[in-house]
Amino acid sequence: MEILTRPTSFDDRTGPDFWIDEAIWGHRLYDEQTPWLTFLEFMTVLLAEHRAGRALREDALNSLSYRPQLQLRLRNLVFNNPHIMTVLAEDRADDAAWSIWLTKMAETAGGIEERDFSYLRDRFETFQDFAAVISFLQGSAIEGSSNKRWSSKFVFPFGPNALYEDANVNPRGGVSNDRRFFARTGELLYLMLCRSRDADALRGLLISRFLENPAPYDRMAAALQGEPHFSKVERAGAYLPCSSHSLFDRLAEDWLAILQLPIPAYDAIPHLVTMTGLNLILYQLERAREVLENEPVQLVCEIVSPKKSVVRDLSADSYQRNNGLPQQAVERFVRRVGETEEWARALRSDEPVLFAADILKKNFGWPDTEEEEAATDPQTLINQLADKGISRHKQHIGKIHMSWARAIGLSSRRSSRRVRYAPTDRLLKTLVACCVEKRLEFRDFLALLHDRYGIVIGDAQARTFIESGDADQEDFSDNARRLEERLASLGLLKRLSDSCAYVENPFQRAQAA
Repeated sequence: MEILTRPTSFDDRTGPDFWIDEAIWGHRLYDEQTPWLTFLEFMTVLLAEHRAGRALREDALNSLSYRPQLQLRLRNLVFNNPHIMTVLAEDRADDAAWSIWLTKMAETAGGIEERDFSYLRDRFETFQDFAAVISFLQGSAIEGSSNKRWSSKFVFPFGPNALYEDANVNPRGGVSNDRRFFARTGELLYLMLCRSRDADALRGLLISRFLENPAPYDRMAAALQGEPHFSKVERAGAYLPCSSHSLFDRLAEDWLAILQLPIPAYDAIPHLVTMTGLNLILYQLERAREVLENEPVQLVCEIVSPKKSVVRDLSADSYQRNNGLPQQAVERFVRRVGETEEWARALRSDEPVLFAADILKKNFGWPDTEEEEAATDPQTLINQLADKGISRHKQHIGKIHMSWARAIGLSSRRSSRRVRYAPTDRLLKTLVACCVEKRLEFRDFLALLHDRYGIVIGDAQARTFIESGDADQEDFSDNARRLEERLASLGLLKRLSDSCAYVENPFQRAQAA
């Protein structure tokens, strides 16, 4: 794994104030971009790069530059269209309904120069049919109940016509991209898969299953949008610091396992989203661990029990410990520059503050002139940068573990005051679908989850806690038994005898039948 240097192409006046979080994890992880929105941004990048003939390929590291779709007609019709319900409620004749609605849309549609939607009359037999399609797409929208503005809402990614970037449409009709909900995390995901061992295999499956063979519902989006609408400028600036990483390979393997399931592509998407969320959480923790040079990351998971248990406390401790790792990594990343020989030479120089500031500018893009002049000694500069780095980290990147673990069903506060790792049924189903080819002995399944993701559930994986006296073997044996019962109730496990239980992939089982 090679760690790349800070890019010189960034303009310090418009880019990040300093380069700390970005140097560790990339530009950028962002808590308000959920796993679902990360997947949508990834698909938007993939579509643009596929049209440019370079899907999942990097000509040079961190050279990604793409021109995404906007599809403003589609999103006006689905998310900026209150008139349709008003016209339906009036129960007018078909011609009158179309006429009234077209007039109102011409007055209120945003971000497009030509507000003529009359082409829709040729594509739908009746106004009622048109309204039914709008209702369907609204009902299938991603996070459709959110109070985001209409230009930041997304239809389900049925195919290429339903993909577009987040946008900000101002009252005067101007359109610009917005980095709040498409904050580049999807671009990082794209670069990770580009740099994985299985990029070629993934490319073929993603293109064939999503872009060249879309779901029939994608034709609804095409009928509403008409000709695709593209951004006027290309999007560039994505940065991933690792040229390769074992986690990139594991992420790609998880995607391949899901994409190869005998299920429709749109049914595979929720599983892809969940495994993306899990792997990006682990990426954040793993990179923090590498900076801190700590022991491997572990996720002690409680399979929820009716009463408080030792495993519940250990799981909450594990959650809190991991939640603090990224912030510790930020401080360590800054302060270790003070341990270098270059820093020692600066301290021995005639102007230590000046030379120390030059080192920090080279490594972190900080400080500016005023901060440099105000510093009284080199250690003050390091302390200030560490404080600033931690403060900025807490705003968004430091919340990734907490918000994403909750979003994918990995963490819970159920029956407890403390948050701990307690996987939901939805996450368990995805783990089985992803990790079990056809069937797998239950103990091997527990070992696989530990070896692959650091998940600790059974006593064999909790050996360090048992040997240290923090738990008894029975505590984790009971935890594993509860998981076995959960999986059996979900139809994911069959017990053949007292000593033999198998976890079964329901999709592969259906295919065999």
